[in-house]
Amino acid sequence: MASKLDYIRHPSAEIQGNTMFIHYDIKPNNDYLIMHDEDIAYIHHWITRFIVDVTAKQFLAPDLYNAGREQTKELGSSNYNGEINSILSYASGIVGNRLRNPSQDYTKAQLIPIEKLFNMICHAYDTVFTRQDLGYDLKTGIDNDKPYRIKFELLK
Repeated sequence: MASKLDYIRHPSAEIQGNTMFIHYDIKPNNDYLIMHDEDIAYIHHWITRFIVDVTAKQFLAPDLYNAGREQTKELGSSNYNGEINSILSYASGIVGNRLRNPSQDYTKAQLIPIEKLFNMICHAYDTVFTRQDLGYDLKTGIDNDKPYRIKFELLK
C-alpha cells in the first residue's frame, strides 16, 4: 500500500491524448515515492496483462514471445542476479516485487524504465495484439481500451 496522500495536494493522473501523466512526490527522508493507489493499480494491471498476453502467445506467436525474452539495456540489469533484463524479466520483476512487498513503493530510479516499458507495451498493443486480444465488455460489446503511455511528473 502506498503512503497516505493529501488528495488536495496530490492530483490523480491526467490523460492527454494517448498519454497518462502520473503525479508523484518523494517521501521525506528516503528515496521512495508517493503516488495514488489507483495509478499504481493501473500500472500493475497493464504490466500483468502484457506478461499474460505475451506468455499466452508463446506457441501462437513465437517471435513475439522471443522478442519479450531478449535482453535490453534500456531496462537495466536485475538486482537479483546482475543480468541485463529482458522486457518480460523487467515486467515480471516489477509485478513480483509488488506482490512480495505490497507496502514498498517505487523509487525515482524506476520511473524512466517503467516509462520505457510502457512505450514497449503500448507499441505491442498498437501493432501486434488484435482487438480480440484486447477483449470487450460482455454486456455492451464495446472493445476494451488500449493502455496509455505513461509519463511521471514530480509535484512542485
